[in-house]
Amino acid sequence: MGLNMAITELETDKALCKTKKLTLAKVYVDDPSAWAGLVEVDKVVDLKNASAKLGKEKLDAILKKARQEPEGDEIFFEKIKDPEDRKTLGPFVNDVKTNWILVDKVPADRKKDVLAAANKANSVTEWDLVEFDAMYATCANCGLSWDNKKGCVGNFGPSGSPVPGLAKKYGLTILAKVEELGEKKTVLTPKDAEKLLEEVKILRAKTPAEGKMIVRRIEGTLTRLEAIAKCSKESGVGFYFF
Repeated sequence: MGLNMAITELETDKALCKTKKLTLAKVYVDDPSAWAGLVEVDKVVDLKNASAKLGKEKLDAILKKARQEPEGDEIFFEKIKDPEDRKTLGPFVNDVKTNWILVDKVPADRKKDVLAAANKANSVTEWDLVEFDAMYATCANCGLSWDNKKGCVGNFGPSGSPVPGLAKKYGLTILAKVEELGEKKTVLTPKDAEKLLEEVKILRAKTPAEGKMIVRRIEGTLTRLEAIAKCSKESGVGFYFF
């Protein structure tokens, strides 16, 4: 698998996604019983009970109409769209408490406690809920979008890229250890970005001696390295490989 690279965009208010990425929309609590009345509730159809009361043939017809092929004995009620079928299955719907809490539904006097109890690793930010089209549009309009306006995360190059080897040959310290930096996810600074720009410049000047094939092979990587380094330097944010 090839390396990728990104900036630490949350270090600056210039990032159009920053507020949404730092705002929790849904939080996961390990003990839902401690938050009765706040956790989300899923409405689930008990298919085993429904089949026993309605008959398998009738239930199968409802599921087929809804284009559902459940593997177990339950299905989310929201999957059934037909009003009559929803009415038919209504008596077999159970409320199942989840571990999720919608932050905007939490009373102000309890919000601090909820956020303190939240499992941050499983929580969802407002940015996570943005539709892809809106996400792409935001990235396209963001000044930190260094990868051809596609975002602030991009590809370094394929596995086996000749860039690190060439960098070692010419004594370019950052590019020579890019794979090691990627393994450790070491965050580099805007000062490092200045050095990286110099290394890209040197490598561009040296590689014609390696042959046209090498020049063509690494040009995309050098262009992207130049772009992320300029973004880091001009915006005052870090960058890293992964």
